[in-house]
Amino acid sequence: MKIHLADGSFFVLHAEEFARSGLARGSSLPPDMLAALLTRSEMAFARARALSLLSRAAQTRLGLSRKLAARGYSAPAVRHAIARMVELGYLDDRAFAEAWLRSRLEGSAHGWKAFHRTLLARGVPRPVAEEVLGALLPAEVELERARRLAEGLSPSAAIRRLTTRGFRSRAIAAVLRELKGTGRPRGEE
Repeated sequence: MKIHLADGSFFVLHAEEFARSGLARGSSLPPDMLAALLTRSEMAFARARALSLLSRAAQTRLGLSRKLAARGYSAPAVRHAIARMVELGYLDDRAFAEAWLRSRLEGSAHGWKAFHRTLLARGVPRPVAEEVLGALLPAEVELERARRLAEGLSPSAAIRRLTTRGFRSRAIAAVLRELKGTGRPRGEE
């Protein structure tokens, strides 16, 4: 809602805050009341923008914070919007990481490290990323994925492919032992 002042200036106030304010034509607006209205209004706009962004795609706390800040919201308004979205259950880094990883595991030929880097880049906290990866892509599953990807390749080609696809060194080493015909972990030879 656009509020025009007697000096010819104006400001935009969120409708929710306008309704709460009790302002009417000709009302006086002391500076402290104006500042409080603008602060609460910005928080309401930030919440609305956060909901809009979340309605389009799942977000992480960090990712949503960055998007709100890029749209010019102050740090307190961003923190308020994030806290409210978490409180409502609309923002959950773990749920985001799990859904994102599940959607990528089927159609992607990448390893643990590649997924880990991408989750971190998307704003998932390191402990959450590692926990989710440990649950959905344990070492034995990563090894099976590496075996399929290296099938029919020479050892050097397998190393290149698995390294560039973000597989962990232990999976690469196990596949190389199998390709070279030993198939046994070190220490059992």
